[in-house]
Amino acid sequence: MIGVVIVAIAAGLVIGLGSGSVGVKLEQMEGLEDEETQERAEYERDVAAAIDRARESGEASPSAEPWVSERYGWTWLELVLSPLLMAGGFAAFVLHGPVDPSLLVHLLWAAVFVHVLVFDLKHRLILNKITYPAIVAAIGLAPISPGLTIGRALIGCAGVALFFFVLNVISRGSIGLGDAKLGALVGAVTGAGGDPAHLGAVYATIYAILLGGGVAMLLLITRLRRLKDPIPYGPFLCAGAAIILYQGP
Repeated sequence: MIGVVIVAIAAGLVIGLGSGSVGVKLEQMEGLEDEETQERAEYERDVAAAIDRARESGEASPSAEPWVSERYGWTWLELVLSPLLMAGGFAAFVLHGPVDPSLLVHLLWAAVFVHVLVFDLKHRLILNKITYPAIVAAIGLAPISPGLTIGRALIGCAGVALFFFVLNVISRGSIGLGDAKLGALVGAVTGAGGDPAHLGAVYATIYAILLGGGVAMLLLITRLRRLKDPIPYGPFLCAGAAIILYQGP
């Protein structure tokens, strides 16, 4: 078993770095740096125009929030966080259960969720290029996933996606549609419905809400974030799904 764990850790480190490399490539493919440059130029033009209008009318110049630039390319997220999370997740799943096809399924989702978590932390963005193929794969792999069937995967997928879509409408976009799509993936991976009742997707969502609320409260108390500062929700959905996968059906 020790040898298997060592192999899992080594594989996690390698796959974690590979995931980071994919993230950097996706930044380039999506043109995220160019997009931010354009948004910053538009913001600075709007601020300059507002200041000119204030001067002409004799009013006090408006204060502008400083632009906080994102970082691109390789950062500590790709070089450190991704490999460590991947290695730790792989080791945890290997230690928790037997080495069989279901373990490989869990390791696949651990890799996907770590990638989504790191990319969302960096850019507050969840890409359709990742979620759409992953949803299809989750439904296709449902028959060999512990506790799942295609029916349960479809019910979980639709239910969690609908829940976050409603939150998107109620919150007027504070909860993004990217979270709804990631919720669909989480629901497909953890499943819901059937007889006896399978509530993996429900519990994954509850864990995500509790974790998100707790971390947000801590960040506000420590003043690391302000009330109006955005906090990416994707990492908490990934964590909720990982907990359910680790606990088992």
